[in-house]
Amino acid sequence: MKTYQTREVVVIGCGKLGAPLIACLAEAGHKVTGIDISDTLIENLQSGVVTWNEPGLTDLLAQNTEKISFQTTYQGAFDSAEISFVIVPTPSTQTGEFSNDYVLGVVSRIGSELSTRARKEHLVVIVSTVMPGSTQGVIKKALLDAASANSDLVQICYSPEFIALGTVIKNMQYPDLVLIGQETDSAGQLLEDVSLSVVKNEPRVSRLSIPEAEIAKIAINSFVTTKISFSNQISEICEFTPDSSAEKVLEAIGNDSRIGRSYLAPGAGFGGPCFPRDNRAFNKYANTLGLTADLAIATDYVNARQNERVMRIVCGLVNPGSRILVVGLSYKPDTDVTEESPGLAFVKQAQEAGFSVDAIDEYVKSNQLSLDLNVRRPSELENGDYDVAILFVPSSGYSTIPERLSNETKILDLWGFWSNSVQESYLRLGNYLARN
Repeated sequence: MKTYQTREVVVIGCGKLGAPLIACLAEAGHKVTGIDISDTLIENLQSGVVTWNEPGLTDLLAQNTEKISFQTTYQGAFDSAEISFVIVPTPSTQTGEFSNDYVLGVVSRIGSELSTRARKEHLVVIVSTVMPGSTQGVIKKALLDAASANSDLVQICYSPEFIALGTVIKNMQYPDLVLIGQETDSAGQLLEDVSLSVVKNEPRVSRLSIPEAEIAKIAINSFVTTKISFSNQISEICEFTPDSSAEKVLEAIGNDSRIGRSYLAPGAGFGGPCFPRDNRAFNKYANTLGLTADLAIATDYVNARQNERVMRIVCGLVNPGSRILVVGLSYKPDTDVTEESPGLAFVKQAQEAGFSVDAIDEYVKSNQLSLDLNVRRPSELENGDYDVAILFVPSSGYSTIPERLSNETKILDLWGFWSNSVQESYLRLGNYLARN
């Protein structure tokens, strides 16, 4: 196995993606300085405290404390660092684009630090998801303007991560792809070496131009969401076709090597901080070129109607005013993030329709929500006397929920996750399993 040179690295942004990146870089042997403007976050990380759920992160940070330092200022962090990673939020605007405001603030600070240090090359890597054209446009200009006389020693790359909250460490150490957008071969090679030093598998490395990499990032997520909506469309069709299982149909389709099995399964709609907004941004970028990303629009349309579909099924099983238990408010297992969560969207819809709703979640707490909703941990479910229980998140922590439900409780299992744990007969509705 190839060995890689250890380096001094700076990571700006120590949140849910930045902290895992710091831990993985340190695990690979690099000396890492993490910078964040949040005093509370930095104090917690300095004490080894992670205030959100991310499997493996606390242990990995603890195992590499001698190689990690955290600070709230930029001062001194860049004196001898060779490479820095910018992984701060790029929130979506009302029009669907990504805002560069935080990134621009960071690169200006980086450039200012580099302008006063001894003349030495430095590579700035933009990890945050940005609109195509941003890295070599406004971001590079802000960086070089701030670097002033040392601007000729500063290079820039774009290299987004493909991760999901709850599996960030795994995704960073075992990626399918390392995507590098480069201006020069030397910058791309340095970034490739640092990136591959972190991984524990042998991923494909794609070294593209920066605009190509920017397009590829949002296009990959847009394609994945297309597969999810396609799967749920097949599920809709099977729901109304006698003797038809969406799982079996999609399994057959996925066995075609031109298509593949990944993400080709029926379930709840997609949500979270990446998929929905990357899909919309892909269409928005097409609009700036005078084009329309029709598949991205259709994907969003199919996804939006999945909660309406669940509501239709619920209304066919029970009357308004019935008691509903929603299992899973996060957008996926092993996280407390509820951004564009299908389960949470359904709760709002069900409450507006007059249903009485309670919820079970492993990590989401009632005080995180703007809704009047009783949220309990799985172990706290004592009285399972509900008219309907709906599984939105297929987490192992919810595997025993059916055992604590009344025999009269109808079950909508959006993933087929409970099919082996409940002995009663099921009425199959496309991908949904409803206990009679």
